Amino acid sequence: MDTHNQSRRARATNPLVSVVIPTRGRSEIVCRAVRSALDQTFRSVEVIVVVDGEDPVTVRALESLGDSRVQILALVESQGGSEARNIGVRAARGNWIAFLDDDDEWLPHKLEEQVRVGRSETGQSVLITCRRFNREPGQPDEIAPWRLPWPNEDISEYMFCPSDGRRQTSGPQTSGYLGTRKLFFDLPFTPGLKCHQDWDWYLRAMRHESTVSRMLEEPLYIMHKERERPSMTQQARWETSLNWANSRKNLMTQRAFKSFLIHDCMYRCEITRGRLWVFQKLLAACRASGDLGIGDVLAAAKWYLFRPALRLRLRGFTKRLRAVRSASFVNRTAAGRPRTQESQG
Repeated sequence: MDTHNQSRRARATNPLVSVVIPTRGRSEIVCRAVRSALDQTFRSVEVIVVVDGEDPVTVRALESLGDSRVQILALVESQGGSEARNIGVRAARGNWIAFLDDDDEWLPHKLEEQVRVGRSETGQSVLITCRRFNREPGQPDEIAPWRLPWPNEDISEYMFCPSDGRRQTSGPQTSGYLGTRKLFFDLPFTPGLKCHQDWDWYLRAMRHESTVSRMLEEPLYIMHKERERPSMTQQARWETSLNWANSRKNLMTQRAFKSFLIHDCMYRCEITRGRLWVFQKLLAACRASGDLGIGDVLAAAKWYLFRPALRLRLRGFTKRLRAVRSASFVNRTAAGRPRTQESQG
């Protein structure tokens, strides 16, 4: 018998780590995600792909991978990303559970590094997170989060108003989570959330008294960002973000709540008619959570003047301008080279 195949079947039977991937309607990119989980240097894994609703194309693509470590859970009706993850958790057999979004990609040593650190921690509710590379076509990779939490820093302020001023939202994302089985059973993802699923879970987990958490400084996966095809989070309306923030207000400081209203709700507000009324409403909610500084006012004015669609158009224009300048530079450089004797005829 082939010893490699025999050991693979043994690992599939008794995996140490269960990887949960929710997906629907993206057969090509989910296979990329699955392959990155199967190709880990840490081999004792099973990959549970929850197909969130009727999608025979994705099911066939996953079946074509031909790996016994892949388990496909095809749901008859869509349950949403949060509940799809919970379904995957309930089907998991590993002592550790990791999540991977279908459009992300793990680096080969991601699980090995996280499991090594996780094993050194004590407790039944251990969470190991990591940083990532944000990858956007035509742009250099960007490391996120930009820093790790400082000692004794309130987690809501780290996430929504970091003092370094580089970005207003921070924290790890779902594809960086590795936790004990007990942690994800005790703290399931909130069903029905249309956005902020990762922030919601992380904020609740970090407020849970039994959670032992470590964030690794090394980026261990790639988050692919396509500006031309905004994600559900980018498309979320300001009301959805506001409703979520109000539901989790007890988990945030006043400063973090105010910063979220400005740099997430206002940032996402696309509507033109009644736009001034919306911003006045959000500013009133901000004032109720504390005094508004000059930076807050300037940020609110910026988001009011530059709607999301306008920002996307400006980004596209900037990209095209850079491409034209780059091509022009290459042409000028080529034209300025001295011709060799052979090229002169």
